[in-house]
Amino acid sequence: MSRSYLFIPGNVPRMLQNMDIYEADALIIDWEDSISINEKDEARDLTNAYLKKMSPSQDLYIRINSEPGLYDEDLNLIKTLNITGVVLPKSDVSTLKKLTEDLKNTSLKIIALIESPHAFFELEKIAEIDCVEALFLGGEDLSSALGAKREALGEALMFARSKIIMAAKAYHKKCIDTPWPTNNESDFYIDLNLSVKLGFDSKACIHPNQVLPINEAFSPSKLIIKEAKKIIAMHKKTGKMRFSLDGKMIDKPIIMRAQSLIKKAIQYNIIKGENDDL
Repeated sequence: MSRSYLFIPGNVPRMLQNMDIYEADALIIDWEDSISINEKDEARDLTNAYLKKMSPSQDLYIRINSEPGLYDEDLNLIKTLNITGVVLPKSDVSTLKKLTEDLKNTSLKIIALIESPHAFFELEKIAEIDCVEALFLGGEDLSSALGAKREALGEALMFARSKIIMAAKAYHKKCIDTPWPTNNESDFYIDLNLSVKLGFDSKACIHPNQVLPINEAFSPSKLIIKEAKKIIAMHKKTGKMRFSLDGKMIDKPIIMRAQSLIKKAIQYNIIKGENDDL
């Protein structure tokens, strides 16, 4: 499971050639919003050229265009590239079903970018689609559609964030929070902390210098790992799903959360195994 998703404009050679040095868990090459209409062909050509000679170790996605003509051109090239999957902008049930059909003979995964008001009335059906691996909040487009003012404290998108998290967790899909759109460091950290508190699995970003703070925020701390290991050890020792530990009552949900935290710590190379000392 990725913690950070870094957007890379498909028409910027400097960022494309440095893909393998960025420390994001996943990369999203953008062919959509950051690319003007007269640069779409250039973005495809540059992406194709770089991916023919290099293969980043991270999961690699491409955000395609949703407009019919551009969509068809994007898909024709997408199917020839060695990538993890596709980010579909302005996702809804009908566009996702079409993309699923168009990708049926591939192994490509789909991240559904939820950025229109009507998509929120279809979230359950969207989350049900098998090849959709994640729901991704598109905060800027949604704010514009709602006429809402987006600020770091997050009031404007609180309902949207909660809905996406609920739908993703209900159907065992990943949930990715929207990028913070500026380089204002204090606002970014407020927005990032909100993402973690609400229960997102990960966060996207458009600035490389935001990657490491995101990775750190979505990684379990050493203190939390130690507490989780104590819970798991006591569970194994007693064989019980309910017991007292350090004055706190521990039951099944807490044990399962501890087991999940240890899995994350191993995945993110914080520890090597359940019995590894910190």
